[in-house]
Amino acid sequence: MSLENEAKKIAATYARWLRKPEDALFGKDGKGAVMMMYERLKQAKTMEEVKEALNLDQYANLMDKQTYNDLQRFLNELLTKASQMNQEDAVRFVLEAFRYFQISLYTKIENINKGIWG
Repeated sequence: MSLENEAKKIAATYARWLRKPEDALFGKDGKGAVMMMYERLKQAKTMEEVKEALNLDQYANLMDKQTYNDLQRFLNELLTKASQMNQEDAVRFVLEAFRYFQISLYTKIENINKGIWG
């Protein structure tokens, strides 16, 4: 499976399982932990920088405990997959997964608002 397809698969799976997508994406102030992590990931060049950006503890006050736990599961899976790759591919993979994760969360929110997802 290609890097991009693997990233899409993980992102879609965990976005589906996330119980409070608005909390993860927008938080309490319009810019949630997921958006903040993505901004930092775009500048990351090494896996150390990626791990630092994905340290969920620094975003804990921006979300509910339930969202924190859901995101922690996603990040654990993401870092486990990335650890099996060389550094350049791992950084690209995590960034790609986060890009798709945001899209999946936004789509889920839209679908919930339309009554398609319950």
